[in-house]
Amino acid sequence: MDSICFEDPLGLLSELASYRFDSHGDVMLEAHKMRVARGDYNIAEIHLADAIENLTARNRGSLSSDREPKNP
Repeated sequence: MDSICFEDPLGLLSELASYRFDSHGDVMLEAHKMRVARGDYNIAEIHLADAIENLTARNRGSLSSDREPKNP
């Protein structure tokens, strides 16, 4: 995910974020594989979120060894 964080003149913190993939099909295929592995009936939001997380971890390099979410 690429993101830009900024603070407006009143102090409101905002973030613009965008996921980058070759296609939405990549996300759907990964989500489908997860759904089948978990034995779920259909693709749900959790499958999509986990698919995006997995694709990002595989396709994006990082200088950090810990890629877990942080509390800002």
